Amino acid sequence: MLSEKLILILVLIVLFLLYTQIGYAQTAQLGADLKTRGNFSLSIEKVMYRPARWESEKVKEYESEIVNKGGLVHIYYRNTSDKSVSIRYWRWNRKDRSYWVLNHFIAWDRYINRTVQPGQVGVLEINATSEDYGVGKEFILQLVDNNSRLCSNVEGALVESTIRITYLRVLPGLKNLQVFVKNFSDTNVVPGNVYVNSSPTTSVKWNKSSISKGELAIASIELPNPLPIGEWCLVCIEINDTKGNPVDKVYAHRRVFEDEFPIGVWTNSPETYETLYNLHIDTMVEGGSKDKPFFTEVAPKYGFRAMVHTGVPTNVEVVKEFSGHPHVICWMIQDEPDWSMPANLVYSAYDQLVRYDRTKPTFITLCRNIKFFEYASICDIPCQDHYSVTAPSSSIWPKPYGTRLEETAYYTRDLKLASEPKPIWVWSQAIADWGERPKRPVPTPDELSAQLVLNLSRGAKGILWFNHDKKVASKYPELEKEMQGWGRVMSILKEYFLGSDPVGFVGKVDDKVDIALLEGINYTILCITNLDYEIHPEAYPFKYKDNLKITLNSQMHYKTAVEVTPGGLKQLSISNKGNSIELELPKLNSATIVLLHSETVEDRLKKQWEEIVSKEKVHLYPIENKLK
Repeated sequence: MLSEKLILILVLIVLFLLYTQIGYAQTAQLGADLKTRGNFSLSIEKVMYRPARWESEKVKEYESEIVNKGGLVHIYYRNTSDKSVSIRYWRWNRKDRSYWVLNHFIAWDRYINRTVQPGQVGVLEINATSEDYGVGKEFILQLVDNNSRLCSNVEGALVESTIRITYLRVLPGLKNLQVFVKNFSDTNVVPGNVYVNSSPTTSVKWNKSSISKGELAIASIELPNPLPIGEWCLVCIEINDTKGNPVDKVYAHRRVFEDEFPIGVWTNSPETYETLYNLHIDTMVEGGSKDKPFFTEVAPKYGFRAMVHTGVPTNVEVVKEFSGHPHVICWMIQDEPDWSMPANLVYSAYDQLVRYDRTKPTFITLCRNIKFFEYASICDIPCQDHYSVTAPSSSIWPKPYGTRLEETAYYTRDLKLASEPKPIWVWSQAIADWGERPKRPVPTPDELSAQLVLNLSRGAKGILWFNHDKKVASKYPELEKEMQGWGRVMSILKEYFLGSDPVGFVGKVDDKVDIALLEGINYTILCITNLDYEIHPEAYPFKYKDNLKITLNSQMHYKTAVEVTPGGLKQLSISNKGNSIELELPKLNSATIVLLHSETVEDRLKKQWEEIVSKEKVHLYPIENKLK
């Protein structure tokens, strides 16, 4: 009897060794050292990994002792069996999910398609904060199904994805997408087949046939049918080398909502509706009851949309009240939860909210760049509200009343990285009465303009002014004038901002000028900010620049160069020389925006401009339209 038991034990040991040491198979993920043990019902298609990262040299948070040493781990799995599979839980390095959650090694996790049908793809998101999920860390991932059986068992190492979908745009009608793919690797690649929710598309048009190192390529995708609103959209793009050989796959996902570019504000009242409309503001924080005059009379009259606060925990009655309302643009889960609420509580509020309503996107405002990676990807539209002068701040300032204006650009850039491929909005500093700078408690027009353009330049897909306080505005009419002017600029460029994404500036310009590029299919937006100023207790003095020469390295040939200013459109001369463009800006005050287009679009822009200013009852900002 004893010998039989020993023989049985030896057989089991041999089988185990064969299973663990020999039974490897390469998964469908290409270009990565990811191996699976044996045959399972779920194959791991791809592990997309983005380590937590934020600006820590030029910006220092007051509370920065506890840092995020992990990152976003997105595991894409496919059901390769002929039956549906439901995942019960996951293990990482042979420790159950509960170990990682209860010991605060991860902030939260989420399944998209926890039950997958044959051939269907799902996602496990792990928002990790511990060094166990750091760059280069080896892992064993196991998925366990509802029958307590392993349905996937893989091992590999966490490597940052070098080709990423940085932005996934949903166009009106929900039948067309724009997918922005950036190459962070050292080799040129060629985009291949595209799949949306595991299905082929009707048509795909790329603006570039190949993607060089550091370049951005954009795919315009048409689908056979509209995507269901509020449901998840999973995009997969096959990546080939220049000889056509497959080398990788990239995935991204987001919920389906028509992307819009709001121009918003927090405060509103019956006394300010006309003023806000005159400033081109279309979005504001509102709630209460759908029978309020704001929703029955004001919003239909002016075209206003409301950001409705739902809170943590979720106010279910508010959600039921406004579910599907045509004048609600989003659910505002919480303002600045990264100061006071653990990320898992915020995620729980999100999870409860979307169980009650899937007709509107969710929105969260964050304030601490050191926490963006933990919170931003919870919701559909992440936002940040970092201001650089006279306002309270989470960062350490060189002066009690202010810091460098470009701090807000670092926060917007950090938020975008933590949020990809979702659109981000930004609260940009405007008319509010803060006390940190007693000599002038509000920003100057130059300070307001510079911060706005810096936020737009780093990828904001919506701007919310903070704020428009009626009493304060009456003391500083020059700020209402500035808001109206920039409202014109954003109104005419909304579609251009929505259809572009940041790329690095390569060229020549004054070393005290910041130029950030937003690249679209056939155009480029130049966001130009004057950094030649000093921090000052009353007003940052700018050294304006005349006849600013700009050389831009670009393979695109441009026919149009138009400066879009608060006062009007100005034609600029442009010279295409091989792979570079030269242009001259007659004058740079604090900030401006230039649109370069491969087509002749002056007449179209002029018509749009005239329509926008015709809505104004009072022209606070003088019109100086110099477009030929």
